[in-house]
Amino acid sequence: MRRLTITGFCTIALLSGCTGGGVGTGPPIKLPCPGKDVKTGTHPAGTSKTTVRFQTDGNCKFTKLDFDPPYNQPQYPPGFSHRVDDPNGITISYEFDGREIPYPPGYPFTYINDDKHDGNGSGIVKN
Repeated sequence: MRRLTITGFCTIALLSGCTGGGVGTGPPIKLPCPGKDVKTGTHPAGTSKTTVRFQTDGNCKFTKLDFDPPYNQPQYPPGFSHRVDDPNGITISYEFDGREIPYPPGYPFTYINDDKHDGNGSGIVKN
């Protein structure tokens, strides 16, 4: 009985939104699969500590996503860290500390995917 109480408490804590790390997840930056040199515009990262997710529509996989110009190793702009590449190639995420992003220029990025019709593009991350 005691074990069930502890398990039930942990389940309630997880369902109530307790993340433990204090990092939320912002809306994904959705990037199209087909298209050559697609300019996706500006994408807000917010002003709070969050996870920034670049995401395809699921019909292609990222083969490359980099901020441009490349930053010192690791190649993340200020405030971005801990890149995680989804093994399925659908999302690439970074932790963002919520600091102010100078705009213009923001943080330009480029991406390439495996779409058979030459899927690639660019955009800008800003607050």
